[in-house]
Amino acid sequence: MLAIAVDAVPALPNIPNGIFNVTNYGALGDGATANTAAIQSAIDAASASGGGTVEIPMAPSAYLCGPFKLANNINLQINDGAILRMLPFGQYPATYFTNVNGSTTDITWRAAAFISGTSLHDIEISGSGAIDGQGLPWWPYAKTRGDARPVMIRLTGCNRTLIQNVTLSNSPMFHISIGGRNGNTTVRGVTILAPASTANPPSHNTDACDVSGTNILVQNCNISVGDDDFTCGGGTSDVVLTNNTYGNGHGVSIGSYTSPSVSNITVINCTFNGTDNGIRIKSDNDRGGLVQNISYCNIGMTNVHFPIQIYSYYNEVGTPGSISPDHASTQAVAAVTGKTPIFRNITFSNINATSVSGYPVGIIWARTEMPATNIVFNRVNVTGDRSFCLYNVSAAQFVDSKVTGASNRDTFAIFNTQLVITNSDPTAMLVTFDGVAANGCGNSLALYNSQAELKSPGALGASPSLTLAASTLAIGGNLNLAPASVVNFVLGSKTAEITTASNLFLNGIVNVSAGIGFTATDYVLFTYPGNLGGVATLGTVPAGYNCAFNTNTSGQVKLIAILPPGNLHTIP
Repeated sequence: MLAIAVDAVPALPNIPNGIFNVTNYGALGDGATANTAAIQSAIDAASASGGGTVEIPMAPSAYLCGPFKLANNINLQINDGAILRMLPFGQYPATYFTNVNGSTTDITWRAAAFISGTSLHDIEISGSGAIDGQGLPWWPYAKTRGDARPVMIRLTGCNRTLIQNVTLSNSPMFHISIGGRNGNTTVRGVTILAPASTANPPSHNTDACDVSGTNILVQNCNISVGDDDFTCGGGTSDVVLTNNTYGNGHGVSIGSYTSPSVSNITVINCTFNGTDNGIRIKSDNDRGGLVQNISYCNIGMTNVHFPIQIYSYYNEVGTPGSISPDHASTQAVAAVTGKTPIFRNITFSNINATSVSGYPVGIIWARTEMPATNIVFNRVNVTGDRSFCLYNVSAAQFVDSKVTGASNRDTFAIFNTQLVITNSDPTAMLVTFDGVAANGCGNSLALYNSQAELKSPGALGASPSLTLAASTLAIGGNLNLAPASVVNFVLGSKTAEITTASNLFLNGIVNVSAGIGFTATDYVLFTYPGNLGGVATLGTVPAGYNCAFNTNTSGQVKLIAILPPGNLHTIP
């Protein structure tokens, strides 16, 4: 199990004493006066004094304001009952420019961020008041002028940033955008609200918390918006998201730009209710990088469309809602470059999720040329009516986990996957698999205290590796094990057996090891109702025993285990 520290505490800003009330600089909270100059003057005065708290007091209405810039050592404090409101669409300052394309002239605009700062240190936005973005008239421009809309809070290359306790709502675009070479960012106790992207009217690209950089904490927040509830991109490390509640939105995301790397991310003790996605890592081979050491722990998801998705074909499919093993198997194998997505060391622990009907309960879909490695699910319980898809995954493990789908759906859809299913105690729960009908690529299964069924034998590929310990595997057709195949049985007091629905062609190597209760007796390894062909090699066997195959029993291949004469003991 991957151990990742969850006690990272970013350094907090150091704000000098001193209060600079914006009303002393001419601000009026009457809901009609534009207070941009007054609020900027208060910030400038505080900065000239070495820093301090710029206070926005409670007022009869709201403080209307246009874009302004923060400074070092400043706390913008919005008091309880106070509302800082962005100037409405049409009055908000924008830079207009004309595009001439042939005979077509298009007048467009670009609006600056509402609250901004670049290369600052020791900055804070706090208080129990609210910032209202009046975003409704802006949202219809998301597809035509998406990047031109103003962000509510945009900080770039800053250090020691704290945003706490405020309520942010209805931003024209992102609510919080913190990027560049940022360090020591804390967002805590913040409420961020906007309509879902499917609401009427919808909000678009109203991401709640886009934070990249190093040493980041997002804690005790209540978030429900029209796009990503949290997202980060390349150059991000040492992030903790804890005790957050997520409603509408696209969930907790990494990507799609993950170059050069994203690492050491922990999401713990969070809930998702009605989000489009829960946990999401997305990339593609023109923007990828190394994504590693990611941990999701103690997560509850209710009525989430797509609880778990990690995939590296974002350009091609957007959201991978209906990717079949056949589709995964037809992807071209691209050359590995510095932008190839690499997913490794990702752990899911103690997660309970229900998926909305019609969506996969999960997908791990790495590049064919770069399979994901060491993806671990420990005590994960997901329920829905679609399969869990595993494509191009090396060393995927499900430990004491349960995937529950519709009766007419397989538990797992697989392609080019090495999968281990382990239960601490024996279980009667049947796990079903399916993949491409023929020529499956590199699939292997290891079952411990598990009962499984594979619908299409061809999904295993020509030379699979199979391991069974206190487990059974039923094959829905002929099982043709090629000479390069390896089958490992751990034998003892509990059954470890492969059954086929038809013929058995037994080639390759069969290894046997001693489990609990192993003794000198006959063990059924394979059961088949049709014909038996091929010649298998008996590989490793338990020390101290002579072992051989017995193929003389109709419909069964047994292992005979006996103690050699030198191991016999006389009884007095």
